[in-house]
Amino acid sequence: MESTPTPEGRAAPDVAFTRAAFAGATAIFVVFGATTSLYGPLLVTFAHHFRVSLPAAGVVVSIHFVGALCGVPVAWAALQRYPGRAVLAGALATMALGAAGAALARGFGELLASVVVIGLGFGGMDFSLNSLLVRTPEVGRARRLSVPNAGYSIGAIVGPLLVIAAHPAHYHLLFAAVGVAALLLTASTGGVGAPPMARPHPSARHPRRRAALRVFVAAYVLYVATESSAASWIAPQLHRVGYSQSTGAVVTAGFWLGLTVGRLLAGPAHRRVSDRRLVLVGLAVTAALALAASVDAVAPLAYPLAGLSLALVYPMGLIWFTNINPGDGDGLVILILTMMAGGVIGPALTGVAVSVAGVRAVPVCIAILAAADLAAFLVARQFRAPPWSPGSADLPD
Repeated sequence: MESTPTPEGRAAPDVAFTRAAFAGATAIFVVFGATTSLYGPLLVTFAHHFRVSLPAAGVVVSIHFVGALCGVPVAWAALQRYPGRAVLAGALATMALGAAGAALARGFGELLASVVVIGLGFGGMDFSLNSLLVRTPEVGRARRLSVPNAGYSIGAIVGPLLVIAAHPAHYHLLFAAVGVAALLLTASTGGVGAPPMARPHPSARHPRRRAALRVFVAAYVLYVATESSAASWIAPQLHRVGYSQSTGAVVTAGFWLGLTVGRLLAGPAHRRVSDRRLVLVGLAVTAALALAASVDAVAPLAYPLAGLSLALVYPMGLIWFTNINPGDGDGLVILILTMMAGGVIGPALTGVAVSVAGVRAVPVCIAILAAADLAAFLVARQFRAPPWSPGSADLPD
């Protein structure tokens, strides 16, 4: 998730990270990326261990994002009242508590309750850490934002590989390791100097701004729905059509690797191609690759390539939005608050489709979500950037 500036489009440089705290921030995102990427490769194991159907096991992913969705407004309120280091430590402790519960869960209900707590800490930390990093001094701010967020994608690659190394049957050890890592990382928050943040002043609520915001909210909810559905259901689909669980985990890691590489390439690509074209082409290619994954022999290659094309959407879409509404910090906050709903909606809808039509519905669902996201961004083309906006030169597609 990206950072949130103030409504004036500028972040007050009132936050400082020591080197240890910055390293800790990067490590936190690595742990968080690894945690969220565990669920997909473990769905088959959850189904067998807790004696539930595979679609029922898939609820775990949606439940995680329910907790994350709740964690964002809680963290937003906490940052306005307490020092940043206290909010970060609290989010890490919350995640550690949830991970401990997941490791010890004896019933499926206990697992779901624990995953909600993990999500609560995840959402709170994701929002808080980015909000603090954007309030650091302008010199070096881009690096301080990009490096930790890249850590999330790296962790998401590592997570499925850890499932292979530990073996899915030992999933409780993985959750225990997450809990221990979260507790250890609370020590790094002591190097964060951040007073409570000022309450944002509401920005202008003119019709043009509200209309654009509604479209981008829908687009980002669909984006997260597409990403989370793919990351969660790749491994179960491949396993049920004959591939091993290890293969499913490796392909899931490949999907996250594609996202990582794509994010790294997005900047250089933007020097030659407009943000709008990168978003639209990325989603069109993603939908096509998802449909190609319906062919069993093609799926292990199609999914990592889909991650590569989908990676362009997130950063370029935010640039598109900020060009249309320059300085709209409130709008970015609303995007962060609402986009996590996609993590609830996407995997849940895919789970319903799997319960009705089997796992071969997975690539079709991903393709439909990507196509719907493409449609939402096509609607966004009607909005034009103000003539003083840096993105106004990119308007002709």
